[in-house]
Amino acid sequence: MQPNSILAKAVRFALIGGAATAALSAPAVYAADEDKVERIEVTGSRIKRTDMETATPVTVMSADDMAKQGFTNIQDALESLTSTTGAMTTQSVHGFTPAASSISLRGAGANRTLTLINGKRLNQYPKPAGGTDNFVDTANLPMEAVQRIEILQSGGSAIYGADAVGGVINIILKKDFEGVALKYRHGDTTNGGGASDRISLSLGASSDRGNVSTFIEFTDNEQLKATDRENFGLHTDKVPHSDFSSYSSYGARIVGTGTGARQLTAEECAAGGYLWTGSLCGFDRSEWRDLQPESTRFISSTNFNYELSDDISFVGRLDFAEAKSTTNIEPMAINDYDIKVDGNSLTVSNGDLSKTFNDKTTALGGDFANATDGDYNYLRRLHEFSNRAGETKTRNYFFTAGLEGTLADEYNWDASVNYGRTNVDVFRSGYATVGGMFDYITAGENGNSLLENMTADDVEQASYSPFEQAQSTQKNVQANISGTAFEMSAGDAMFAFGAEYTEQDYQTDTDSESKKGNILTTGGSSGAGDRSYWATYAELSLPVLDVLTVNAAVRYDDYSDFGGNVSPQISVEYRPLDELLVRGSVSSVFRAPDMHRVYGDATKGFSTVIDFKQCQALGGTPGQAYPGNEALNAVCKELHIDSTTGSNKDLEAETGYTANIGAVWGGDSLNASFDLWEWKLDDMVSDISASKAAREYEQYENMITRDASGTITHIDAVAQNLAFQKVRGIDLSAGYNWDLNNLGELKLNFNGTYILLSEGQISPTDPVEDDIDNGDLPQYRANLVLGWFIEDFEATLGAYHTARMHGMQYKTFKQSAIDKGEAFDESAHEVASQTKWNLTAGYNITDAIKVKAGVVNLFDAGPNFDPTATSWPHYNRSVYNANGREWFLEGEVKF
Repeated sequence: MQPNSILAKAVRFALIGGAATAALSAPAVYAADEDKVERIEVTGSRIKRTDMETATPVTVMSADDMAKQGFTNIQDALESLTSTTGAMTTQSVHGFTPAASSISLRGAGANRTLTLINGKRLNQYPKPAGGTDNFVDTANLPMEAVQRIEILQSGGSAIYGADAVGGVINIILKKDFEGVALKYRHGDTTNGGGASDRISLSLGASSDRGNVSTFIEFTDNEQLKATDRENFGLHTDKVPHSDFSSYSSYGARIVGTGTGARQLTAEECAAGGYLWTGSLCGFDRSEWRDLQPESTRFISSTNFNYELSDDISFVGRLDFAEAKSTTNIEPMAINDYDIKVDGNSLTVSNGDLSKTFNDKTTALGGDFANATDGDYNYLRRLHEFSNRAGETKTRNYFFTAGLEGTLADEYNWDASVNYGRTNVDVFRSGYATVGGMFDYITAGENGNSLLENMTADDVEQASYSPFEQAQSTQKNVQANISGTAFEMSAGDAMFAFGAEYTEQDYQTDTDSESKKGNILTTGGSSGAGDRSYWATYAELSLPVLDVLTVNAAVRYDDYSDFGGNVSPQISVEYRPLDELLVRGSVSSVFRAPDMHRVYGDATKGFSTVIDFKQCQALGGTPGQAYPGNEALNAVCKELHIDSTTGSNKDLEAETGYTANIGAVWGGDSLNASFDLWEWKLDDMVSDISASKAAREYEQYENMITRDASGTITHIDAVAQNLAFQKVRGIDLSAGYNWDLNNLGELKLNFNGTYILLSEGQISPTDPVEDDIDNGDLPQYRANLVLGWFIEDFEATLGAYHTARMHGMQYKTFKQSAIDKGEAFDESAHEVASQTKWNLTAGYNITDAIKVKAGVVNLFDAGPNFDPTATSWPHYNRSVYNANGREWFLEGEVKF
């Protein structure tokens, strides 16, 4: 007996004896001659295999595919996936994370979509989306270093642990690159704004035993302003295609329970820098808004590998990314200072701040000289402070180093240490403190009128620049071994077994004034926490018959802050023909609560809501503007309130299942797949948005604070384990190749996702909600891509279709019509379907020089108007963007 055979049997006995006690899962090996085919690790399994098609559906996008379709970055490519049901992009200029991006697979949410690089977890972005949800930022991932992206369109908790509910995005980087390659790309839009430049440098050198490859990328993106998109109706607040659009009533005026206070004339309003709407002094916010921020981004990734011996290699990677993004929105709008007229006296107050003037005829510029007794407020847009701007600086670090090799010629093993850190600094301008503005209004003997513009010196005295610093880190150690477990009559049983230990921490802290709530029109999100967990996992692939393989997996995770969880999985592969694979899988999934929802301080924010209860009580229609009736206009259209989202240290893990059944056909020219899938999560962690609480006030009245008149003043939402969410759908794909002989080759590929069911329940006593009927969810998406290749020339035409869907507030409008006994026109409350076309072409001038050009969104399709969206921009920014038609030129030189 050879020494390697003895060692192999010893390894089998030691490892499989322990692993066999746990159910294992992995897609099966499928090859005519395993000894002649290289095994690779496919996303969704730790077992190396010879076939990309496995028991769980995996979509692969190569770097070449992404380039041919004209995608500028990884985020663009991921957004194009038909299984993507929503994206957070840099369009979210009013949110907590305007410099970061992410996607949601199969409706699970960005925080339930796991993102990996080369199979290794990335640390989470330290500023939570919406002030609550942790996620992995896809904006800082390198484009030029990518070899391919594998998307596991199924839950993967049995393999990867938490977060892999909707799916797994695994970005595989290039390795063993040799030479020098320089690439430059310039893009611009035909309507102006949003131009971009990207330059990348790839360097690689090899020896007999190893390789070092470095990929460097710099991107510069121009600001895209709302005024650049007049063709889409985004340049102004009041647009003809929306019955609910209107200019902001917060220009410069006085409202109150009394009468006689000064009001600006149309001429005074315009001279002050505001907009006369025909009845009041308002403001056009869109003229000040970004649709996409100005940004710069530097990314570098270095991969290295070195053979220490014939069976052991030292491998690693070092990533660094730095980005800067500047976002602009409209100036502050305030109504924060209460003014009480009582006889001849006038009192200005805000909380504990108060000052009384004895002569109302001279106080505050005489604005209240003729005012009757009552309570008043200035409604004022502080445009003298200019845009509210946010400069976000992000630095991202990642390092991994380890060993990998073979044992006894048939076992593959690897062990690594991994470290990731993200730092985010946010500096804001265009803000004022509550006290600073109070001092200005009440300055001196008579104070100042807020109907008059402030001087530059006054603005400087009241100004404040809030800032926030956030950091997240992740430390991880992991080891894995895979290979032949034992022999069976139909082939070798394969196994994988491993363990990992991870420590995570994060902290986000705002300046002291923001934490105290002393800054006008902005809140803060602070918090800090850490957790650790260890996990062990095992897989087994059993070829029961020549045509039937059963796979099983199990993983146990133990978290320091909420305990342990077991995630099993079982799957089956049946191959009655060489070209046909019938597959099925079912697995348990879970997700640990977001760290910010557990450890974060209460997130203070400001929201504009419709007070449905008060609006209807006063005889109004929610969403309708009433410029002549201040009280009605506020509650029905533009009610500015404080909001708070709190953490909950008693949150439990979300648990559920995911299941898939389907078939794959792989022929010489035709390839096709069909998968029916479903996932369900119980005890989902979420909070109720301020707008939802105000809209469905009967259910959430305990979250709402109202004043004596019954108007909402504050909404408080606390993270909680809610009832359940279930989503079911179908994925279809097909591809066909035509050999045109002297005319080259044609390739046609189709991908589509159809949502059969999406429903959830807030609590066990609430009704089950139909997300498709309620609105804001396209029921299907489909892509069709045609490529033509002839010698050194290639051209690609892609069509990307999003289905018609109910508007985001469809449920509210429908219920309102039912309550009033009115007919409801369904089509009048829907968002039209959209198809975007991309056309690219490339030519290899020589083996070393290549040029490419293309048009993205060939027919200038804009974001589809939502007739139920009562506020700007009147479309869903997680589904559409306002970039419009874009063109690009690209050149690459290899040395």
